[in-house]
Amino acid sequence: MKKNIIIVLMIFLACLLTDRIYSQGAYVNINAGYGINMSSQNIKYFDLYNYNYGTNSSTYQQVNASLGKGFTCEGTFGYMFNKYIGAELGVSYLSGAKTKATQTYQDETDVYCLSSNMLRINPSIVIACNFDKINPYAKFGLVLGCGSIFYDNNNTDSTGDVSVLKEKLYGGYALGLSSAVGITYKLCNKISLFAEINMVNLSYSPTKGKVTQSTDNGVDNLPNMTTYQKEIEFVDSYTNSSNTPPDVKSPNHVLKQYFPFGSFGATLGLRINF
Repeated sequence: MKKNIIIVLMIFLACLLTDRIYSQGAYVNINAGYGINMSSQNIKYFDLYNYNYGTNSSTYQQVNASLGKGFTCEGTFGYMFNKYIGAELGVSYLSGAKTKATQTYQDETDVYCLSSNMLRINPSIVIACNFDKINPYAKFGLVLGCGSIFYDNNNTDSTGDVSVLKEKLYGGYALGLSSAVGITYKLCNKISLFAEINMVNLSYSPTKGKVTQSTDNGVDNLPNMTTYQKEIEFVDSYTNSSNTPPDVKSPNHVLKQYFPFGSFGATLGLRINF
């Protein structure tokens, strides 16, 4: 039900903005920015931690990750219904920054990296002050995203042998909320500059995964791997039995997990009024 309401709302906004795109209250925003961690967590599935074993002691350091951090670029169609209230429909792309963790044991080292990208659709309500030259505003809305998560593991053992494993998790969609405050500066009647501070509250649970690279000293292992070894299906529950071996022709079942894509960031952009 919730999904249907969101889809209807998006279609309504798209039709509304398309119908009035050349009217007096319409505008287009083009902007880019960067978001930092928000709502980060320790992701158990990937064992993201730093630790080193000494002769008589061990040191552990937890690494928290938020996949929403990174660079974003966005294009937005907007329309002001009156001097103070309007609506926007934005489409943005997140190019996520990497989170890295290292495990060292004697002469063996594992380096783990986690990153992401996501295409996001963002319908929002805009509330402006209607000042002439410098105009503050606020907005809030929904975020609907579709993305991918990338996991890399590089292992170097005591003999210098190197193993590389890369996985891609994908499928499904993310649903969350967004809010922002900003200010526009009018350069002329048609063009303004704007700066914005924004916050995204979003999580994402992929439905599928696959091994994209598996090598030992440069030798490709993928041709010799079974479907069970190469593919993942994230499920709500599954049952293992010691009396029934797994089907090597089917994906490996792993419990679903929600990954944090929240961020707090800033953007700079250009507004063109019609």
